[in-house]
Amino acid sequence: MADTVETLTARRTAIVKARDSGVLTVKHGDELTTFRSLSEMNRIIGNLNAQIAALQGNQKKRVRYAYQSGKGL
Repeated sequence: MADTVETLTARRTAIVKARDSGVLTVKHGDELTTFRSLSEMNRIIGNLNAQIAALQGNQKKRVRYAYQSGKGL
């Protein structure tokens, strides 16, 4: 089953509400999820944000800088 922006956003909203209230168990639809820690919840929220951005075409681009140090000889 392919996730849509709406389902991912609803899942993220449920986790954020639970995190803000201090609860580690979230029910979304028929699923009941118990997280181990606040850091795990934050990691999942970050992953959901990345998935939503990718589906919307707003994925962050990585920029790589190359530095060379020395006297230039």
